Amino acid sequence: MRAVFVCGLGALVLLVGAGGAEARGGESSAATPAAAPFAEAWASVPASPAARKARNSVVFGATGSISGFNTVLTCCNLLWGAYIEEQVLRGAFNQNARGAWFEDLVSAASADKAGLSYTIRPDAFWYWGGKKIPVTYRDFVYTLQQIDDPANDLAGRAGYSNLDPTHFTHTGDRHVRFFWKTTSCSTDFPCGPYANWQSLFEQLYPSFALAGMDFNKIWTTCICGNDGRPVSDGPFYLSNYTPGQGATLKANAYYHVKPKLAEIDFKVVPDPTEQVQATLGGQVDALAPSFAVGQGLLPLMSAPGIAFDEVPGYVFEHLELREGSQKAAPSVNSGSSNKLLLAPWMRQAIMLGLDRKRIIDAVLGRLAGNVRPLDSGVFYSTEKGYRPDFRRWNYDPAKALAILKAHCAAGSGPAASNPTNTKIWQCAGLPATFNWTWTAGRDDWTTSEQIANGELRSIGIKINERPLPPGVTFGPTGVPSGNFDIVQFRQFTSGDPGDWYDLYRCQGDSNFTGYCSHTVDALLKAGNGELDPARRLRLFQQADAVIAAEVPVIPLYQLPLVLVHRTDLLGMRMNPGLGGPFWNVEDWHWKP
Repeated sequence: MRAVFVCGLGALVLLVGAGGAEARGGESSAATPAAAPFAEAWASVPASPAARKARNSVVFGATGSISGFNTVLTCCNLLWGAYIEEQVLRGAFNQNARGAWFEDLVSAASADKAGLSYTIRPDAFWYWGGKKIPVTYRDFVYTLQQIDDPANDLAGRAGYSNLDPTHFTHTGDRHVRFFWKTTSCSTDFPCGPYANWQSLFEQLYPSFALAGMDFNKIWTTCICGNDGRPVSDGPFYLSNYTPGQGATLKANAYYHVKPKLAEIDFKVVPDPTEQVQATLGGQVDALAPSFAVGQGLLPLMSAPGIAFDEVPGYVFEHLELREGSQKAAPSVNSGSSNKLLLAPWMRQAIMLGLDRKRIIDAVLGRLAGNVRPLDSGVFYSTEKGYRPDFRRWNYDPAKALAILKAHCAAGSGPAASNPTNTKIWQCAGLPATFNWTWTAGRDDWTTSEQIANGELRSIGIKINERPLPPGVTFGPTGVPSGNFDIVQFRQFTSGDPGDWYDLYRCQGDSNFTGYCSHTVDALLKAGNGELDPARRLRLFQQADAVIAAEVPVIPLYQLPLVLVHRTDLLGMRMNPGLGGPFWNVEDWHWKP
């Protein structure tokens, strides 16, 4: 199961990180298929909610940009690309508003110690430029083979890499069975079962429509076949798209549930204040606002005719601490600017110096509700397996100073916490000075850094501010390269503890910190392969306890997710996971 990152306004909302990345252009042919310009559709969109209701269309305010629609790729693993993609591409299972999986394009599916079986529902079809084509086992096989291909630049392969892409059987076109790998096992391509198997094949790729195309370069500006015509097995297809402006989705008559809306227009509204005003003014019917808007969302909470739905999301708001090049993958650079971050005691002292509750109150304010500091790196506070393993490092400046005094030059830092302190600890000949990275233009992350800066300075740790442009934070020279000391971003997941495998394991695809614990690797690997739920839970809890002792990350809080929409726009419910508000888009409809 992939995870998604969120970074900056107007750039990327990552499924894997926080920042901006440029879309990768082109494909294997001379011309790159692209959707029609958004302006062509937008010109005919009615200006008022009443007129849109009469036309059976909806305008959704998009708050982030897109770097491509093939969101399993590292280049394009961004939230708003995924939001649109999931309405166009559906897979075996979907996730409901309670975070539970349910069958979508399959009528039956099962997992055992040998492998996976899928029976494709008889009314599952692709739309390809008006043509109706059955969903078949070939689409499952193509999807697995492309995701498992080492030549493709995937954001993560967890689960898929357990399956043997060359070994499968099928009964007719509508049934396929895959088998877990038993040979050529490695850390990146493990053998044996994958317990979160229902998250696999969450989107399918049309094998017939992508023939001859480079998987690394498809769908930069459309979700289309090799002829440039739109393709979809979901409730809508993408008919128009212009980067930075918007996209138009039109109902897919071949989806097994007839969509109740005829059209959804995504209008990019990057400015937080404009998002709120456009909703209040009737230009936008629905909004899934970023918490970068902060207190600016308050007018929407009590506005007449507006529904305000807030749920605890499967969103990990956190800091990552770069440990340096010694434990890094060969592809990353020299790592953090200060080798002191290699020491667990320094990472512990940093966490003890941060008042996470104060950060929550400052960033979320009245929107915080019951949000409290998150004390797990593997479970969310709303989940059964949650244990407060990180609570031992809760805000305690005196304890942080005791650690620093034990490891650093005597008298080089303050004797007590002092907001006017100017002394910086010298430890092993190095100053306790670190760069703090976040995406520029984000009031929420700027606020977090300013609070942390003052609190850490008071105990003798200096922070150098390093805000980066949205397109740089998660670009080739940004966080994925290891070029940071401390970085804040948020990560969207499905809510399954197995989602964290690639973040914490040694040289994992999403492991930007350089953290490496073979004990954690073994526990996470065992948890991912354990089909017994109770035993699986215990394995992940054990892994979380080790992670919490070593503090490669600092959990801040479980971010709430907000869905705002007109009260006469029915069927809308926020999903705590990657589906957000769009998991049941086929059910949205205007009140008669």
